[in-house]
Amino acid sequence: MSDKEDRLAKAREARFAKNPPQYKMYAAEVVALPDDHDFSMKNVRQWIKEAKAHKQAEHRSHVAGVKGALARRETWNAYVGQLESYLRTGAYCSLFAGGDMEKHVQKICIAMAYYPNGKPKREFGVFYNDYRCVWTPELENEERESYGMKPLKFTKDGNILVNRTSKTTKKKSTKKRKPMTEAQKAAFVERMRKAREKKDK
Repeated sequence: MSDKEDRLAKAREARFAKNPPQYKMYAAEVVALPDDHDFSMKNVRQWIKEAKAHKQAEHRSHVAGVKGALARRETWNAYVGQLESYLRTGAYCSLFAGGDMEKHVQKICIAMAYYPNGKPKREFGVFYNDYRCVWTPELENEERESYGMKPLKFTKDGNILVNRTSKTTKKKSTKKRKPMTEAQKAAFVERMRKAREKKDK
């Protein structure tokens, strides 16, 4: 580094120390986090930089005709938007963290909602402070029983198992019609003749 560059760097540092940027475009609680915090402004801005690089790489792959590159590009694009939203609002809404989305974020419930009978509305995989653990199908059924509700059956993925009842199809009747008598045939022919005459008029 030359003497001129060294002087400019020192001048920038002095100016920054005297009048640090306020970052008013960002949420105050995010700006206040120390740099070594996982979700500090410094770290998240670095994640955004890395995510944008991934987005650009996938865009080039898409232009080159690589299968699946467009979907991956849009995934990175959405992730960048989520990180930028966090900086502005202070609410982290992504399920991932890190410049490569290598970390999984644990969702925590901070405000409860309730059914009319008083039972809390809960979601699997979310951490609840009243139980101090992540919500599971087993806990859901225990709580349902304590509120006098029937337990539910769940799949391995935690989805509610619904019993599908097969619709009963009506069988076509194989019973043969009785043949018309001579009187019935004559009456039928007469009705058809009158209908044709009425139509011609």
